[in-house]
Amino acid sequence: MLAEYLTQKVWCHRLQSTPEIARKLYHAASDIFIAERQRQLSLTKRVEKVTVLCHGVRDSANPVKLFMNKNLSTPYSCTRHLGEPYIKQTAISLVNGKPHHMHEPLTEDCEIEFLHFKQDDPSIVNKAFWRSCSFVLGSVLDIVFKQEHGVQLCESRDFPIESGSFAYDFKAKLGNWQPTQMELQIMSQAIKKFSYRNGRHAFIQPLTTSIEKAKEIFHSSRDKLAQLERLSATQDTASLYQMARHVDIIDGPLISNIGHIGRFTITAIHKLKEEGDGVCLYRAQGVALPASITMHSWTYQSLVANAMPLNESEEIVEESGEDGEEKPSLESHQ
Repeated sequence: MLAEYLTQKVWCHRLQSTPEIARKLYHAASDIFIAERQRQLSLTKRVEKVTVLCHGVRDSANPVKLFMNKNLSTPYSCTRHLGEPYIKQTAISLVNGKPHHMHEPLTEDCEIEFLHFKQDDPSIVNKAFWRSCSFVLGSVLDIVFKQEHGVQLCESRDFPIESGSFAYDFKAKLGNWQPTQMELQIMSQAIKKFSYRNGRHAFIQPLTTSIEKAKEIFHSSRDKLAQLERLSATQDTASLYQMARHVDIIDGPLISNIGHIGRFTITAIHKLKEEGDGVCLYRAQGVALPASITMHSWTYQSLVANAMPLNESEEIVEESGEDGEEKPSLESHQ
């Protein structure tokens, strides 16, 4: 069964064996994403400055003041002025008190806090990490299976950390296949292969765009178009993220790069229901640790075991505070 669905060189195998037409469809979403991101950046015709106060740097009582380029500079740009430790350890930022992706441009004068996994309250960065792992899981599913199995990504599941696993739903023609532990291990290694291929700190890039532009990006994916249609009932824009050639719809912000992901294990793939014509809906689940967090292998294997049963938890719903702003609902988990 391993030979039928996967290969030991699973990452390269899929790229080498993909027909030219399928390869063009796979790259099309990324190409449109990049073009739209460049178009948005090009709208800034005149460079203006914004004042950025960076808190918790060197002396927490005295913020560092930076003058950055409006609509062009990002929190990551700020860390490059502060030194190598901030570049490496910062996973996400708080801009004026709100979670903000490290590669999302700054649009006004602001105050920034740089968040990492070992701070006193890691709840916000942990939440971003968990969502990012779901995003990465989707990219793995899009790559590891052979083309003839017709994998279609459906949607990332926004399960809380306390549920024990992150998850991603997908459709495929896999017959009665039930993955072995060896097959799951090979799939889990795909993220390491990606890191070696694209650089250990490959960026995760954000893009907020109109629903119509997002539909253009995902024009070849029926399930993504359906997801965008549901979003259009409550909002005019969609939050997209890109990692190398993989593009997905997911509420952010996510962590800045995959270098923050340490141990990453796909623990189970559950068949949820049959869709007809041999296509079934599946839920892939996994567990992971930040690269900066160490854990005894026995303890980690306990987490892996807890992440194997089907996760049917309620997804995270953001609650609004008295001022109407969304507040993170996930408790600290470390």
